[in-house]
Amino acid sequence: MKPVYNLDSLTNLHLVKEAIQWHKQGRISREQLDQIRQAYPSSFYHPNFFIRILLFAATCIALSGLVGLLALFFAQADRMTVSALCIIYGVISWVVVEKVFAEKNKHYKSGVNEALLYHSVGFIVGGVAGLTGADIYAVLISLVIVLSFAAFRFIDLVSTLVALCSIAAFIFYSFYRLGGGFQQVIPLVMIVCFSGVYFVIRKARASENKTWDNCLVIAEAFCLLVVYASGNYLVVRELSVALLNLNITGGQDIPLAWLFYFLTVAVPGAYLYFGIKKKDIVLIRVSLVAIAFAVFTFKYYFSLGHHEITLTVAGMCLIGIAAWLFHFLKTQKNGYTAENVLSESWGNVNLAAYVISQTMGGNKEPEQPTQTGGTFGGGGSTEGF
Repeated sequence: MKPVYNLDSLTNLHLVKEAIQWHKQGRISREQLDQIRQAYPSSFYHPNFFIRILLFAATCIALSGLVGLLALFFAQADRMTVSALCIIYGVISWVVVEKVFAEKNKHYKSGVNEALLYHSVGFIVGGVAGLTGADIYAVLISLVIVLSFAAFRFIDLVSTLVALCSIAAFIFYSFYRLGGGFQQVIPLVMIVCFSGVYFVIRKARASENKTWDNCLVIAEAFCLLVVYASGNYLVVRELSVALLNLNITGGQDIPLAWLFYFLTVAVPGAYLYFGIKKKDIVLIRVSLVAIAFAVFTFKYYFSLGHHEITLTVAGMCLIGIAAWLFHFLKTQKNGYTAENVLSESWGNVNLAAYVISQTMGGNKEPEQPTQTGGTFGGGGSTEGF
């Protein structure tokens, strides 16, 4: 499956955006940036963030007016007819955003694309819900299929994230409905499933095709967060009380409490260790979130009663860890330093290095010096004159 966008223009756009970041960091001059833009043109309409928000809002308003007008014509139709019409309308909206805006008018993440795409997904899934009587399995499966297709075709980060959330909800609900001992092993099932998905995603990111790299980074971070949340003591305990009607009185605890205490501490530490060892910025950043939530978890259940002391000690520990990391990464270790940790994005490869080497003359043939005399360095003429 290929994205709806032209891959050459898409690559050029990402290269230029990376070069703009290099220019902001002072690594290349304005003249170099202009030369990169000329060497790698892109035909996409890709406005800045604020324009995209305005276009997204304007498109949503226009679509709501259109839907309201269509609703007047089919106000007397029965539920099954309306549901079928919703699916047809959603498919038509999908074709419009793909053929008219993405392919013909070269819109790429313009705000209009996103509004039309989410609009069509909503109507398709809503139509499926209406036809199936809001069956939760049918809704979740349709969400996974439609959003996965949207993520592949439009390289859409929101579709990727919601599709993964739908997969997690499907697994959770499937075991929850079985009841009994199946409900007790839901955390372990989530850990096993999303650990497997994580390694599959890492293998996919290692391939040479970087078209969906941003989507895979989001998926990778999501899997890491789900694995940690599934083993976090606070999450498991509160969900057990809320969903499994578990009554915990004084002196009692949840089943396998020791395991979830261990995972609450061990998983963030493992994320940080392997993130530094494998030079994986996604692991490092997710580990920081996990460490913060681990501190909150133990603070929630085991408070010392003096919040100011706890905050001061925690701050001192974090400052110490940060100082050690900066010292560890100060000296270059296989191309991985504190400087490029701060300048790296979530996981993108710095393609601008290739652009600059090509544009700034990295592959030019060396110029031959002009000789004004003989080949022996003097002023006399020889056969090499």
